Amino acid sequence: MRGDGIGPEIFDSALHVLDSALGKYKIHVEYREVPAGDSALRQYGDPLPRRSVEAFAESDACLKGPVGETVMDINTKLRFSFDLYANIRPAKSYSAICPLALRPDIDVIVIREAAEGFYRAIENEVVLGIWTCTGIFTETAARRIAEFSFRYLTAKKREKSATLALATKANIFRKTHGMYWRVFQEVSRDYPQIRFEHYYADALCARLVREPHKFDMIVSENLLADLLSDLVGQVAGGLGMILGTNINYETKRAYFEPIHGCAPDIVGKGIANPIGLIRAGGLMLEYLGMVYDDPKLTEASLCMESAVETLLSSNDKSILPFEIGGRAHASKVAESLASIISETV
Repeated sequence: MRGDGIGPEIFDSALHVLDSALGKYKIHVEYREVPAGDSALRQYGDPLPRRSVEAFAESDACLKGPVGETVMDINTKLRFSFDLYANIRPAKSYSAICPLALRPDIDVIVIREAAEGFYRAIENEVVLGIWTCTGIFTETAARRIAEFSFRYLTAKKREKSATLALATKANIFRKTHGMYWRVFQEVSRDYPQIRFEHYYADALCARLVREPHKFDMIVSENLLADLLSDLVGQVAGGLGMILGTNINYETKRAYFEPIHGCAPDIVGKGIANPIGLIRAGGLMLEYLGMVYDDPKLTEASLCMESAVETLLSSNDKSILPFEIGGRAHASKVAESLASIISETV
């Protein structure tokens, strides 16, 4: 799903890098391109036509570009209809990004519960001019995202010690957010190797600006995690670098995307940053490797992330994206990453 605005132009770059990694490990992938977003709404009268939904249901994974004003329509059809409850948003800084990044050693994963909360957008006008918004919070969903988060952090860190931080406003929402806190405490007992911490979300925001490098994983409900992931992404160097995914490992359904918008103001100028979408492709391979227990897919994912790290640790402005002070168009960034991948032993 190429999406809108800069989506189509950065998509070519992402596929170039993805194909380089797949070719290196002799992995065959079949692509199906389907419409999605504002452009699909104009052409078909639906931002996510039926054939796009059917293609998603029939595929192993989906790589999606940024879309415009129809993002909520697509989220409703994919995230809620397919119960894609876990939203993973990793943010990592690199030396070439500083001083845009607050520090060069930020490496944190934000996990967002994506099935419930106020994002279900249940709004009602009770009387003229007075609206209510209802959030849905169930213990089942809280326990599911807690177990997912602890398992995922264990798999990522393996033998290394790690800390999982839960963000809530349980001091205000004592029943709903309080339930989250209780459930995470209960689940944490099954993972003694992981240190569990709880923060009120506003205090966590302040600490993230001061000490972002001290966090391994941050988890929260739908709304707070959406806000926190943007904050983490910005302190790590900018939203153009950040990716996200919506996953249900149990049903083997997932889509992967950059978290930035479609940036209509820079369409066609060649200055769009493709790193977020490229890294989303790498995370897609990681997911497929875990779901199908295929070490080649896992290796291809690691190779892509290593190539990005090499590129973003370079001082060569000619291969770095404009967003972080470089001079490389999206296609040049992709060519550089593909070259790094081919040279990797």
